[in-house]
Amino acid sequence: MKKFLVLIERKPSFTGDLIQGHREFLQNLRETQTLMTAGGFGDQTGGAYVLQAASLEGARNIVEKDPMNQENEAVYTIKEWNAN
Repeated sequence: MKKFLVLIERKPSFTGDLIQGHREFLQNLRETQTLMTAGGFGDQTGGAYVLQAASLEGARNIVEKDPMNQENEAVYTIKEWNAN
């Protein structure tokens, strides 16, 4: 499995209404051992998480299901990450 860094940057239109669903989504990924780590930025501008997937396409398919990944809420960027 490959590792993918998912960067989340809140948009000015961010409402916070989807944070609870986002947290539940991440918890589900933890339980299936897909999520390696996650957390918010100290300045409250967004956060990041690291997940495991077979491919970039697989990672995108997972991230598309994140409730907070909505056009008016945040910008999501996915990068394959060669972390050790």
